[in-house]
Amino acid sequence: MKKLTMLSAVTLSLALAACSSTPEAPVAVVAPPSWAEPRIAGITAVAQAQGYEVQREGERIRLIIPVDGTFHPQRTLLLPAGLGPLSKMAQALKGDLESQYAVIGHSSSDGDQELNRRLSMERAQAVASILMLGGVSSKQMSLHTMGEDKPMADNSTSVGRDLNRRVEILLTPSPARIALANQTVR
Repeated sequence: MKKLTMLSAVTLSLALAACSSTPEAPVAVVAPPSWAEPRIAGITAVAQAQGYEVQREGERIRLIIPVDGTFHPQRTLLLPAGLGPLSKMAQALKGDLESQYAVIGHSSSDGDQELNRRLSMERAQAVASILMLGGVSSKQMSLHTMGEDKPMADNSTSVGRDLNRRVEILLTPSPARIALANQTVR
């Protein structure tokens, strides 16, 4: 009986000790700093001074370059008035080694679909060439053509068609930066 009483006392004291122990403090998860935040103000200032539009989409920055005033209307030839602004954008982007640039050509729905895809790719190539001449590494760039597949306005109006003829530069964090952001920092 003494052994049973002694065993009960030990069990009770262990149970009380377990209940009175302090719970572990929660581990704080620290989010990595925003990639886009330090870039958006500088890019926006340069872009707007050149007549370009900038859109922030979370950690992505979209720079929209209109074809009107930058390229010959029916060709892929950059106009002299388009070279200066693109060169200034290249200067603003060239030192950023933590970014990737997708240069994406778009067109309106006027004309043959295959011709529009070719025109939009050639315009994207022309923009990428100016960026590279300005110091942006080709290793950070990719080229894409959307042709008439992703309109941002109604193609039934002349204003809408002008808005759809554009080249976009989509800035995203480099793959190494994305991998770091996906890790949980404790």
